Amino acid sequence: MPGPRLEPGSRLPPRRIVLAGAVLLATVVGAVGWYYSGLILGPDAPKPFTGQRILARTDTTITLASTPKARRPGYWAIQWTGGHGHIGPLVSVDSDRVVTRFEWAKGSPPDSESRLAGFAMEADPGSWLGLVFEQRSIPSRVGPLPAWFVPGIDSTWAVFVHGRAATRAEVLRMLPAYTALGLPCLVIAYRNDADGPTVAGGQYRLGATEWQDLEDAVRYARSQGARDVVVVGCSMGGAIVAQYLRRSSERGATRAAVMDAPALDWSVVLAQEGRRRNVPGPVTAWGRFVARLRTGLDWADLSQARHAAEFSTPMLVLHGEADDTVPVGLSRAFATARPDLVTLHVTPGAGHVESANVDPEGYAATIARWMHERGIGTAAP
Repeated sequence: MPGPRLEPGSRLPPRRIVLAGAVLLATVVGAVGWYYSGLILGPDAPKPFTGQRILARTDTTITLASTPKARRPGYWAIQWTGGHGHIGPLVSVDSDRVVTRFEWAKGSPPDSESRLAGFAMEADPGSWLGLVFEQRSIPSRVGPLPAWFVPGIDSTWAVFVHGRAATRAEVLRMLPAYTALGLPCLVIAYRNDADGPTVAGGQYRLGATEWQDLEDAVRYARSQGARDVVVVGCSMGGAIVAQYLRRSSERGATRAAVMDAPALDWSVVLAQEGRRRNVPGPVTAWGRFVARLRTGLDWADLSQARHAAEFSTPMLVLHGEADDTVPVGLSRAFATARPDLVTLHVTPGAGHVESANVDPEGYAATIARWMHERGIGTAAP
């Protein structure tokens, strides 16, 4: 039976107005939650190679427009469309330009626009470090995982896991600390990397499932002659390592773990990112809730300090004091929760996963000293 007709100029009944408003509000809230849960789960869009002007170049130096990133001391990557190279240390700094050492690594010559970063996305152990390496394919439960293998002389292998929105190249800045110890190094891709198997619609699970790929890589290393392993992860790779250390049946073959700026509590990390983007706290919390509805993620399970009693592996945690992506307080809380297992080293002035960029010699020395105290590595510290 049709409802009552409305004459021109008449109003909707109040109940209908309320219902329409409730439907509209639910639609908006649902859309906001879906959008922000999508940001949480990824995948992340690649960053453009822009934002840093190149003013001049010689064979050994490059002149950049003066920006906060260009003025940073240390050793960095410079990327441009079609190529990348090394910069650092600084030669001179003034108000409008910065001159720094430069080494062209790969690709076409630099153009006028570039991007500065801790690593070059398209680098590999050969082009970036001059290391002999092999391409490997690791069998896993989700499909073949591409990997780099750098030979060494020790029977303990180091297995590396990069962070979110990165590539295997992220770990190249820290790799020399391990090759100097004689450790064979296996640098893996994992599910939903650009060159890895796609599962779950290409979205991350923030370590909750990706740790299985690390487990498969450790099994592969052992099948190839590794007596045991050291697992190394940075940022989300650190979260993957932490989940592996709690859950994997390969923990007994894991001598030690090293985590660089690890995402040890995703609720804290996402709240920090929300503040950086000026997103209200309730919106970020709603996004986490919707992400849990979509995937079943247990945010409490991804807070590692809450599960400190479940760890049994010696761990070295390195973290930059100026990290505005993963707060250094997370690593301090974790070290406080397990002082018997965790050694924390904080690098002054370093941002997110930038300790090896800011102080590569000190970074390598810290790792060498810690490894040798545990009888790991054949090369002298």
